[in-house]
Amino acid sequence: MEVDEVALEINDKIEILKGFESDLSAATYCLHNEDHTLGNALRYMLMKNPSVEFCGYSNPHPSEPKIHLRIQMYDQKSSLTALRDALDNLDQLFQTIGEEYEADLAKDQYERFEEPGLTEEQLRETVRKGEEIRRQQREEKRAESKAKASVASSLR
Repeated sequence: MEVDEVALEINDKIEILKGFESDLSAATYCLHNEDHTLGNALRYMLMKNPSVEFCGYSNPHPSEPKIHLRIQMYDQKSSLTALRDALDNLDQLFQTIGEEYEADLAKDQYERFEEPGLTEEQLRETVRKGEEIRRQQREEKRAESKAKASVASSLR
């Protein structure tokens, strides 16, 4: 198997990086404008495929919006086919999740969280208590400083 020396662009989103096997049984793909969100889900879906020997991804640099996805296959199978299957499976999974979410939302079957409301009077009381605590802390600090100064002057 020959290793190609040039990168191949599949489309504006996916590119096969240099160093891939000619039968695509091992290749590193660059997915542009993607990050760990897709990378981890895609790696998980690829590893569920029994024909995949190895799959891992990395983000070359945190400021670059791309990931490198390495796929190695058993029995010289195509990593590109495995990638397409994994993307299709993720698409189906996300569609199913979206449909279930919409169905439950339409039936009002979800947990509601309501922010506890404060009346203006409760808010004023909370502020007053906070000011009182800070006043007491300032007084304690002054008393402590006076005590230290008194001890220091008595030692002279």
